[in-house]
Amino acid sequence: MATIVSEKLGHLFLNVQHFRKVPRLLEGALPSSSCTVGASDVPQVFQKPYIHAGYRPLHRTWKYYFLSLFQRHNEAINVWTHLVAALVLVVRFWRLSQAVDFHGDPHTQPLFVVAVSSIIYSTFSALAHLLQAKSEFWHCAFFFLDYVGVATYQYSSALVHYYYAIEPEWHERIVGFYIPGAVLLAWLSCAGSCYAKYRCPHLSSAVEAVLLDYETRRPVYSRLHGSLASLFSALCLLVLACCSLTALYMTAQVKHKLRQKQE
Repeated sequence: MATIVSEKLGHLFLNVQHFRKVPRLLEGALPSSSCTVGASDVPQVFQKPYIHAGYRPLHRTWKYYFLSLFQRHNEAINVWTHLVAALVLVVRFWRLSQAVDFHGDPHTQPLFVVAVSSIIYSTFSALAHLLQAKSEFWHCAFFFLDYVGVATYQYSSALVHYYYAIEPEWHERIVGFYIPGAVLLAWLSCAGSCYAKYRCPHLSSAVEAVLLDYETRRPVYSRLHGSLASLFSALCLLVLACCSLTALYMTAQVKHKLRQKQE
């Protein structure tokens, strides 16, 4: 009996010893907060007004930048605000999918588009702020990706306002140009932001959230829009494709510019 008890105590002691090693293992895996550098140690493209320290050094491994999610640096708040927002939106979208028939009801497609695009733009923004410090090229590339997400959300926001909240009188006035205009403006937003980042890297963009009421105005918008929900939703893919191609083109321009600088 004494032998059994001593063996169990021995196993318990070993388990406690393993638990004590966990913080040390985490400290070894995570980048140290002291690894950040000052503004003078990074290229001008990374420097922010009034922020003189907390920059992550360039040209580290991808693992370093992913693990910096759990460290203090100048982008930590930006990363977490977008990441938490994306997670909250995923949960809200899942709950919404339990109450709304996204598959069977065509009039839910604009609602589906704005929900997904909200998750996309928050996720892209979180990735941009988390990983942009790797190099000048990746700084521009990830923010171009961020602008794709913002433009996609911009179109979807315009779509849900038009689809669910518009009054019949206004619908008659703008039905011919509102959605094409929203597509064009979304692409111009992305293209303009990409070009501004290319020419003047310290510029940034912002987007505001919208609220919509899907249920109460259904008799109005279902009569106004008929079977156009699929077309409007497909245009979101067009916006996403055009913005992605624009971002890829501007990424290639940045790569060419950096290559010329090195030569």
